[in-house]
Amino acid sequence: MSEKYDVLIVGGGIVGMSCAYYLQKAGSRVLIVDRGRYSEAASTGNAGMIVPSHIVPLSAPGVISKGIKWLMNPESPLYIKPSANPKFMKWLWLFQKHCTADHVAYSIPILRDLSLMSLDLFGDICAQPGFENVGLAHDGLLMLHRSEYARKDNLELADLAEEAGLDIKRLDRDETFDLEPALKTEITGSVYFKQDASIHPDRFLRALEAHLIANGAGVIDAAVKGFETSGGKVVGVNTTAGKFMADQLVLASGSWTPELAAKLGQSIAVQPAKGYSITVPVSKPSFRIPCILADEKVTITPMPGCIRFGGTLALQGFDISIDERRASPIRRQAEAYTEGAENVPTWAGFRPASPDGLPFIGVVPDHQNVFIATGHGMMGVTLGPVTGKLIAELALGSEPSQNIDPFNVNRH
Repeated sequence: MSEKYDVLIVGGGIVGMSCAYYLQKAGSRVLIVDRGRYSEAASTGNAGMIVPSHIVPLSAPGVISKGIKWLMNPESPLYIKPSANPKFMKWLWLFQKHCTADHVAYSIPILRDLSLMSLDLFGDICAQPGFENVGLAHDGLLMLHRSEYARKDNLELADLAEEAGLDIKRLDRDETFDLEPALKTEITGSVYFKQDASIHPDRFLRALEAHLIANGAGVIDAAVKGFETSGGKVVGVNTTAGKFMADQLVLASGSWTPELAAKLGQSIAVQPAKGYSITVPVSKPSFRIPCILADEKVTITPMPGCIRFGGTLALQGFDISIDERRASPIRRQAEAYTEGAENVPTWAGFRPASPDGLPFIGVVPDHQNVFIATGHGMMGVTLGPVTGKLIAELALGSEPSQNIDPFNVNRH
């Protein structure tokens, strides 16, 4: 007879592990099924930033026109590969539909509240034994600008953030270098988002897994082949490691979630958004405050034992190939700040992007014991803990800590 669990979670990235953490904390016996373990997880190679500053969704006015303008630029930070795939065309149509000022205004308080709650949850988790070396740092974020165009965008974001109640400071060039003397990038100023934080995502993920296992969770490396249903519920999950029974199921497998949801007749509008990063080992990072270069759209994050440089967003399906031309702006920054960066390979991973910039968090209407957690885009690390808490509350029948209506899996 197959072993039975209270909850089976498909996906071992930061969202899936966070779901497992809060379910286990509430007393549930949990099994995590994750294909490829760390090799495919976007959680391991991302910028590691926890960003309440990111209150404007990707679907904002002007994004489509920028994408078209950048199509012929091999180093552009945004690339949309033309495709006749019906699911991609629908996603792009929905994305364009949400690129409005009204949608930005609607999304700002939602993303703010989610991010700030998640930031607090990071602190709670990392205060426990076993999380001492994950590198949680509350040093803020510097959004740097060089050109007048980037300065204008940065200051508009600063105004929105300030109106939303975030703690920010506008800095000129000298003030920026006074705050972070190790900067080498040519800039004219910055916006300092004081509430932002950072973490070593790979270390955090491994510490979270170790904590879960130590407290009785199961973790297996396997792919899901299909589901067994009865009476409108999923009762079994068939995997390459065998069959597992569970009272409840959570689909938190990032960009691959739509493929699994489709097996249950549920459509989820998520597309894989490929990003690149270069992680250079250092004995001690030369600077303290994470940065985003607004002109180049490159992130720089000091972490314990390394500095990670990241960027690009490519919508081209599950194409894992690395185009070094698109990675070249990232590599130039890596070589400017570190020695030996030329010998470090480029990492690529997929972020699950929703068309409106908000995640999907909720129950599958036709299968009331199945929950979905995906669509976080570039906010997966930031929103991991709060998503896990919300899913646990839904699964346990508790009142959610946040209004979950904006994350309905059937919206659009």
